Amino acid sequence: MAASGLIAARRFTPPLRLRLQVLFAKAFESLADTYRTQAVDFVRRLRGRMSAEEALERYFREVGVPHAMDQTVRARALIALAPTAEDFPEPETRATGGWAQLRPEQLIDALRRRAQSQEETSLDCRMAASLSDEAVAATHVAMALETVALLEEEASADDAIMHYVRYFNLPSVEAQIIFRRTLAAWAERHPVREPAPPVCATSTRTLPARVPLSLRVAG
Repeated sequence: MAASGLIAARRFTPPLRLRLQVLFAKAFESLADTYRTQAVDFVRRLRGRMSAEEALERYFREVGVPHAMDQTVRARALIALAPTAEDFPEPETRATGGWAQLRPEQLIDALRRRAQSQEETSLDCRMAASLSDEAVAATHVAMALETVALLEEEASADDAIMHYVRYFNLPSVEAQIIFRRTLAAWAERHPVREPAPPVCATSTRTLPARVPLSLRVAG
């Protein structure tokens, strides 16, 4: 993540700069909590396929947890998993040496089942990682929206979003996703206003809307 110098580099007033620092600290905590929740769900999803320790390590390989949050997320996930650690049995494994005693057709069948199990495990990992990515993106969007609201009188919406993106040093692809989703969400909160109806030059009254010819004829 970027240093807080990005905040100081902007010509914000001291009170606003402090509020922005507090908001980014809140965003950091929200993101760390989201990663922790998703790490626990990831481990539970792979229950029976690998041990809790292996699943947690797999989560950090599959999901790009920021380095600054790595230890925090790991510690919080372990604490959350501790009460139910005994509910995660070790996955069943067959000793490799025993395969030498299998008949050729049994060995082929065993290898096929093992390959299928590995493929299913890989799919489960990708799906769980995708769920984590979506949850993290939603957290980013929520906090970026708060940044836009805070800086509404000081910067445009797109400039405020970019300030958030640069502060958290998001990768280019993730930054584009967060930028577009946040801008779209902000646009939904601020719909385009209809132009004001014309006003008569000699009167302050609003002119009535013109009735289509087809309706006048039908009436």
